[in-house]
Amino acid sequence: MKNNCLFKCIVTGICLLSLFGCSSSAGNVHNYNATASAESKATKSATEKPKSTATTAAQTETPKPTEIPICDGVSVTSGCQVDGVVYSKYVYHPAVPEQSHVESVPTTETVQTGACTLCVDGTFSPTCATGRGACSHHGGVAEWNAPVYRDQTTTTEQKVVDSPAVAEYYETVKQ
Repeated sequence: MKNNCLFKCIVTGICLLSLFGCSSSAGNVHNYNATASAESKATKSATEKPKSTATTAAQTETPKPTEIPICDGVSVTSGCQVDGVVYSKYVYHPAVPEQSHVESVPTTETVQTGACTLCVDGTFSPTCATGRGACSHHGGVAEWNAPVYRDQTTTTEQKVVDSPAVAEYYETVKQ
């Protein structure tokens, strides 16, 4: 009898000893009282409400339409809305910085470096002499204090843009 009462308490999941008439005595013996069980069943059935076949108000309500999510452009990018406008595509593109590099560019220009005596054969006097006999071995003097030009190379650095900067923007397509 002890095992029968314990089994019923565990199986029903209620484990209220008084509901089944189980009680413990000093020797930890449980007794099953069939009369108490019958009385509790009668009380339980009297308090139960009859099941009705009529539908309740909750069952007749129409289902609420699903709310359209708010677009954030990163995790919610389609089938969403912003300021009441519904978008089929709403994608955020962050700003992209400019990509560039620096190149050294040599430039050559002809500059005047001084003045010297120009001989008739197109050479300059080696000492840039300005007196008598300065170009005697070269056919004479063609010009006194003729400007002397030389090519001068300078290197400048230029910034070369590989890809221009792009400001952040939202790619959108309305529904």
